[in-house]
Amino acid sequence: MNNYDLDKVKDIFSRLFVLAIKVEMNLYSFTSLLERSIFIRYIEENKYNDYFNNSVDDIFFNITGLHSFIDSYGIFNDAYWSGKMYFDLFLNLKKSFSYLFLKLPLIKMLDLYNVYHEMDFSSLVDFFMEKGKEKTILKLLCINKHSTLTIVSSNTKIPLNTLKKYSLSDDILYKGSFQNIMKIKKYFDVPTSLFLETID
Repeated sequence: MNNYDLDKVKDIFSRLFVLAIKVEMNLYSFTSLLERSIFIRYIEENKYNDYFNNSVDDIFFNITGLHSFIDSYGIFNDAYWSGKMYFDLFLNLKKSFSYLFLKLPLIKMLDLYNVYHEMDFSSLVDFFMEKGKEKTILKLLCINKHSTLTIVSSNTKIPLNTLKKYSLSDDILYKGSFQNIMKIKKYFDVPTSLFLETID
C-alpha cells in the first residue's frame, strides 16, 4: 500500500475502536474479532482492496455483527488514539495485530492515553518493548485461557518439556515445529499470524 492508502486504512482502523467503545462492546471480544477479520488480513498482507471503500459502519458490522448508529466518531479521544497507536506499532515493529493485542490489551492501551498521547511515539514504542518482555506469548495465552502448560500438553499431545521451552522465550516459540505451532494455535483459537516473528 502507498502512503495515501495507509493513511486512509489507518483512519478507518482507528474509527473502529471508537465504535467499539460507543456500542459498549467487551474490549477483549472486539480485538479478538478484529484480529481474525478479513480487514486485518488485507492490512497484514499489505493489500489495498475495494473492501476498504466500504463505510466504517459497514466494516464494523462485517467484523462484529453490530450496528453503531452514531453521528460522531470523537476522533480526538482515547479510543481513536489507541487504534492509531496499534496501527503505528504494527508499521514500526512489523508485528501482527494479534501479537500487539496480546502483549498490550486494549483496556491497558486506553489507560495509556493520558500519559502518552502528547508524547513522542518513540516513548510508547519503548514502553511496548519493555511490556513485551514481561511475559512470553505462550505464558500470556495460558493466562488468558486460565490454562497451564500441563493442560496444554494433555490437550495437544505436545511434550510438556517442549512447551516449557516455548514458554521461556518468544524466539524459541517462533522456531517451533509447524505441527506444534498449529496444535497450539488450534488449542488457543488464535490467528496463525501470532506465531510469525515479523509481518513483512
